[in-house]
This record gives sequence, C-alpha cells and structure tokens, in this order.
Amino acid sequence: MPGRLVNEKTLELNITHEGISSAGIGVFGFTQKQESRVGADVLFPFSKPLILQFKAAKSGVDGSWARFRVNNNKNKNQHRVLDVIARSGLCDAHYAFPLIVSDAFLTSNFGNLLNFTCMIDASRLTGNLNWINQAHSIVVQQNCSFTVWSSKEVKGEGISAKQFFDRIKKEGESKPDEETKLSDFVRKLIKRLDQTVQESGIYGQSEHTIVVIGIDSSTQRLGYLQLPVRIKGLQEKSGKENILFT
Repeated sequence: MPGRLVNEKTLELNITHEGISSAGIGVFGFTQKQESRVGADVLFPFSKPLILQFKAAKSGVDGSWARFRVNNNKNKNQHRVLDVIARSGLCDAHYAFPLIVSDAFLTSNFGNLLNFTCMIDASRLTGNLNWINQAHSIVVQQNCSFTVWSSKEVKGEGISAKQFFDRIKKEGESKPDEETKLSDFVRKLIKRLDQTVQESGIYGQSEHTIVVIGIDSSTQRLGYLQLPVRIKGLQEKSGKENILFT
C-alpha cells in the first residue's frame, strides 16, 4: 500500500466542499459583525439537515475497495447515535466511505473525489449486530456494496457520492415555506437531537458535523454551513455548549 494513510478530517473538508459545490450550493458568507453572533442571518432552512460521518480507510486498494472501522469513537456509541437520528427523521445521517487510502491518491484526484466515495444511510448498517460498546469493521467495494464483519454479517448497498449530492441539488430547486434565524434553527435542532438520543437510552456524548442548507431570505441564494456539534446522551454535564466553534 503506497504512501501515508489519508486523514479523516482532510477527507471530510475536501469531499463535502466538492459535493456541495457540485450541487450549486455556496457557503454562507458572514461579515465580521455577523461572525460575532454566528447564525444571525434569516433564512429558509431545509427540513432535514445532514450529518455526514466521514471515515478514513484502515487498509485497502485506492479507488477499488477499502476497510473501515465504525462505532470506534471513545465512547463506542457513534453508530448508535447515528442510527437513532437517521430513524428519527430529524436529520439525514449518512456515512461517507471514501475509497481513498493514501495521501498520494488523494492529492492526485482533487476535484474528482466524489467518484471514489460511497454514501450509506446509517440505519442500513445496523442489522442484528451488537453495537453496545462494540466497534466493527466494514468493507466497501467500488460499486458501493458493503459488508459489516462481526460474529454475524450485515450486507447491503449504498450510492455514490455523486448520486447523493445530485439528489440534494434537486431538492434545492424547491424553496421551503417558513423562514427562521439560523441560530434559532440550529439551537432547536441540537436540543431535539439530544432528547432523541437520551430517550433511546444512549450514554455519553458523540461528536459529529451537521450541514445546514438553506436559502438566504435577503439574497435568495442557496447556501450551507458546517457546524461541529457534540450530541449529548444520558449522564452528561450540561455546563458546556453543544456547538464547538473552532
């Protein structure tokens, strides 16, 4: 396997930007004053924000297949949180599995990363496997078929990242009905996510990135904002903010 393994955050930033740009969606641009009170803009948000959980390959062949680890965060609750959220309808929760193993392959394919990335709805991985304090391996093939390896197996198929973002582009052609402040929308969303996870009996916190897409009410332009969030399960202290602006 040539070269150094690619970094998960690098994949997230580059592939999300490429996908959102391909859908004709720009970044919400804040002035310096607006940045001091993030989310002050009024917009028409789409009903389902996105949680895109990127994974970096542990091994594989660039552009052909790759092996990943899931539910392997510190609290080993990441998949349970994503599964509950995907089934709740509050957000679309998808894993992004780039078949990009090495830095060399990444740098030589900038602008073409969607063709090597598979998207899988989080709820489709669950099956009858034990996800409580358990991490599992998943092998994803070039055609986006996958197998979760454990004492039992879960098999299925996802879609290419290009298909995924093309679908978002079509959804962006219709304008939502109700306008709201971005900050209010995000605050209420995270509160509901926390409640959903806690009601499902999941302990500990899990960190994710939420993508909020909407239409700016003043410019009528479609835009998006990425927010790192900490979703809190049971027995979590409430003294910290959910949103981690870094």
